[in-house]
Amino acid sequence: MTDEERAREDAIMKGWFAFNDYAKSIEDAFKPKAAEIGRAVAELVAERIGTSENLIEDRDAEFGRIIGNIVRMFQMKLPYYHQGNDALIKEQLKWVDFAFATNRVDEMITWDINSMREILSERVYWIEQTGDISLALDAVTTPTCWRDLVVAEGFEWHDNRHRVSYVSPYKRILEKGWKRGIWTTLTEQKIHEEWTIPRFLGYAGHLQVKFVFSPWNEVTRNIEMSVEPLT
Repeated sequence: MTDEERAREDAIMKGWFAFNDYAKSIEDAFKPKAAEIGRAVAELVAERIGTSENLIEDRDAEFGRIIGNIVRMFQMKLPYYHQGNDALIKEQLKWVDFAFATNRVDEMITWDINSMREILSERVYWIEQTGDISLALDAVTTPTCWRDLVVAEGFEWHDNRHRVSYVSPYKRILEKGWKRGIWTTLTEQKIHEEWTIPRFLGYAGHLQVKFVFSPWNEVTRNIEMSVEPLT
């Protein structure tokens, strides 16, 4: 280890210890008040969006713990500022990296597509009954798994929910991994073109529609996905 590398490691170590101490103090103060905070935040949100509904269905403590975890995450600034989708991105990158490294991409994509068959096929009936093909795009973007993936940058609906745009979520974590020699063969473009698009085209097959993606843009990293009928 060079002097420069050692200095960097020492700085990260000391920063991590400081973070842990501070995070623990927040957790210790938060834990006995989790239900109280959860209820207060839920009521505030309901008031601000103009509803009298019980948004968390009396799951006060659970909601409070989630808020506490988010607050803790926002204190985590070393070796980079963490965001709410970090854990999901890291787990997904490990899976994708393994697929490419072992030449099993096609096999894993097929497995992924097949695993979604029953869930997505249900939407075909909905579309037949309503004539609304936006329900197909809704099927692959409304579930929390996709929203959790893009939550840091957010997403936007267009064309009466027939098109959605979002910023590719992988760059920040990829770059941190590259510096540590992790997932060095992956890029956002590769993930988008060779992992994301093939899977979603497979989902479209289950839904009996066509998904269309915008070309990759290295500058904006903005992705657009729209739904169209097969004929």
